[in-house]
Amino acid sequence: MKKNIFYLGLLCILLLNGCQTKTTKQTPTVKHNGVKAKLELLEANEQFIQNSEKGGIPHAKWDAPEYAAYSFTNAYKYTRHYRISHGVLGASEAVLTPEVLEVTNTLNLKQLKAYDADQELDLETLLRERLKNHSMVIIKDDNIVHQHFWNGMDNNATHLDMTVTKSFTSMCASIAVKEGKLDMSKQTTNYLPYLKETAFDGTTVQEVADMRTGLDIPTPEHLSWDPRFTLSQEWNGPNDSGLFGISEYLSLIKDRKYPIGEKYQYQDPNTEVLGMVVEIATGKNLADYFQDKMWTKLGVENDAFWMADPSGYVVASGGLNMTTRDLARVGKMLLNDGNNYIGENIIPKEFIDAIWEGNELVRNAWKDSKESHLAADAWYKDQFRILNIKGHKLLCMVGIHGQVVAVDKDKNVVITMNSGYTQTETPRMANLIFYQTLPTILNELD
Repeated sequence: MKKNIFYLGLLCILLLNGCQTKTTKQTPTVKHNGVKAKLELLEANEQFIQNSEKGGIPHAKWDAPEYAAYSFTNAYKYTRHYRISHGVLGASEAVLTPEVLEVTNTLNLKQLKAYDADQELDLETLLRERLKNHSMVIIKDDNIVHQHFWNGMDNNATHLDMTVTKSFTSMCASIAVKEGKLDMSKQTTNYLPYLKETAFDGTTVQEVADMRTGLDIPTPEHLSWDPRFTLSQEWNGPNDSGLFGISEYLSLIKDRKYPIGEKYQYQDPNTEVLGMVVEIATGKNLADYFQDKMWTKLGVENDAFWMADPSGYVVASGGLNMTTRDLARVGKMLLNDGNNYIGENIIPKEFIDAIWEGNELVRNAWKDSKESHLAADAWYKDQFRILNIKGHKLLCMVGIHGQVVAVDKDKNVVITMNSGYTQTETPRMANLIFYQTLPTILNELD
């Protein structure tokens, strides 16, 4: 009898250890590169997901355009994520209070006209009905001259910013350079040796940041990414791909379509590599670094949320969720040469100036890219676009489905918008935003 009890107890211990091991893999405290996170990695909200599915939005397809009106304002709840604090009163360090912007609402979109394929429309109708816009905030000087929050949103509602996130990853890199921790001219594999014998071998960090790596990544029509990339993130929930995190997917990219440095190709893995380089260079989790070096210093109103893969690494290419007004404050900081509203420098001025100026490498790389047919006089540098359109030179942060930050330095204007357009990549959406909406607003504010 005692012998049976002993074996039963031993079996329980083994089962318990097995369960503990499984749990640790699901919610790790140490990421693939050994950089520990200070912030807590929060799990997906299972109750929210259940309610979402009852409403006809499956977890496996929550990011489909059909569901954008609901899911984009709740995106971080579908995946693991970090909560990025904007600062807490009583904290050990000084907290910058939110920047106060006077809301004048002097710009009336109903009085402005723009064109769609069929007719001239007032801008409010074009935004709401044709672009499926959810929110917009326009700042001129220190005033909010227009803001609207549709689709159940308000000024405190977050929205998935998609690829606008890429610019934030690059801004984190610029801070690391300023601190002397990162050299953009070094080989990518100096920081990430595990990428040797992949298509990233031989690239510099700057070429990665400019998306001039020449990667050959076959993608389905209307997608900007390889579905295996999405599976590795568990973006749509657990799956049987066998890929545990983005780093394992990156190891699969072996081929190049073009020689390194020659052509601009918009590909998410470049940004993921850039974010990992920042982590190695600084020794800090990217979410922690972003919170400490940017978010608590900008004078924003609300916390942000950064979605993460199962290893605990953030989705550096598209996982940030924040309010539209706080996103507009980021644009205002860029307009102010990287300084916050009390004059403290957040992003190096020389980094921003270099983007505005461009160079021969990025201009040549833009030629014959698929985007050059929409904007010939433009370039992509450090995860930002510079677009010269209809007499306006714009520094842009752009995300699929209509997420945009557009900065016009000549007019001292920032236009920020979040949307749920019904397709990911389409010339029609680009035309409505960059050739109709933005020029119409800027001309009115001239």
